[in-house]
Amino acid sequence: MDYHQYRQSPDPDKRTKYATWQAAKGLQAVDGLETSPYLDQVAGKNIDGDISAYQARELIDSYYEVKDDRDAERQYEEADKVSARINMLISETGFSLSSDELKTIHQRLFEGLFDHAGQYRKNNIIKYEWVLDGDTVTYGNAYNLETAINNLLRQESLTLYRQMDEEETVWHVARFISSLWVLHPFSEGNTRTTAVFLIKYLRKIGFDINNSVFEKNSRFFRDALVRANYTNIKKKVYADNDPLDRFFSNLLLGTDYELKSRYLHIKAEAPAVKAKMDTSSIDSTIERLILDNPQVSRKVMADVCGVHVKTIERHLAAMPHIRYVGPAKTGHWEIQKEVQPNG
Repeated sequence: MDYHQYRQSPDPDKRTKYATWQAAKGLQAVDGLETSPYLDQVAGKNIDGDISAYQARELIDSYYEVKDDRDAERQYEEADKVSARINMLISETGFSLSSDELKTIHQRLFEGLFDHAGQYRKNNIIKYEWVLDGDTVTYGNAYNLETAINNLLRQESLTLYRQMDEEETVWHVARFISSLWVLHPFSEGNTRTTAVFLIKYLRKIGFDINNSVFEKNSRFFRDALVRANYTNIKKKVYADNDPLDRFFSNLLLGTDYELKSRYLHIKAEAPAVKAKMDTSSIDSTIERLILDNPQVSRKVMADVCGVHVKTIERHLAAMPHIRYVGPAKTGHWEIQKEVQPNG
C-alpha cells in the first residue's frame, strides 16, 4: 500500500497512526529538515500493526548505524530519527506537567544527536530570524531557566479550563505555550520539544488534537511563536498574538484559517482576517439565517459567524425560543414568538 493512501484508510486506527507520523515528519520543517523514503516504509509497517512504535524507532536508529553505505543518506538522519521518536512519544500515555518531563522529552528526542540532550542551556542565546528581518527574540535568561519554567508550569497547573468557553481556551493555551517556548531552555530543538510537550499535555487533559495542523503548518507554528514574542518600539513592531491564536484555533477547534508564514514577516502586509463576532452578534446572526432559510445547517451558521460549530451549538442551547423540528436531515428550525398574556 502506498504510504499516503493511509490518509483515506477505512480503518480509523490506521488514519490516526498516519496522522501522528505526518505530524512527526512535519515538525522537522521547523529546522529545515526533510525525512527519507525509508522512513515512510518503516512508518507503513507501524501503521499496519506489523511493528510497534518502539520497534519503528529501533529500525530507524539501526539503519543509520551502518555507516559504510549510508553516507549518501546522512542528510536525513536527524529528521528520520527524531520523527520516529516523536511518533513513539506521542503514542505513549504517560505525562507529567513538570520541568523533568520537558527535559526527558528533549533527551529522548535528541539522544545521540546533540551532546546536550536533556540539559538546559548554560549560556544566553540569540537566533536571527527571517520573519524579524534578521533580528532576534529575547529568550529566557540561562541563569534562572529552572525557576522560570517551574513557576510557569505551577501557574498552568492551577488553570480552570472548565470555566472557559472555546475561544478563551484557545487564547489561554496559546499564551501558555508561547510563554514556555520563549524561555528556550535548550540550545537546540526547542520548538520540536515544545510541540511534543504540548500535544501530550493537551491530550492528558482531554483535548482532541488535529494532528494535520502540525503536519502542514509546523514552520508557521514556529514563526507565529517568534512574532508573539517580539517587540521593537523603535521599528514600531509589536508582539502579535493573532497568528498563534489562528494556529491554535485550527488545532483545537477545527477552524480553517489560512496559515502562511510569508504574511508573518514584519514588513509584510497581512491578509485580512474575519473578526470574531461578540455573543449578541452571533445570536442575532443565527436568528437572521434561520428566518432566511429554516433548514440552514449549523455548519453554515458557523462559517458565517466565523466560529466553530460547537460554539454555534452552545449558543443555540442558550436560545430556548429556537428549536429544531423533525428528522436530522429533513427537519427545520422554528423561532417561537413570545406569547403575550391576555388582558
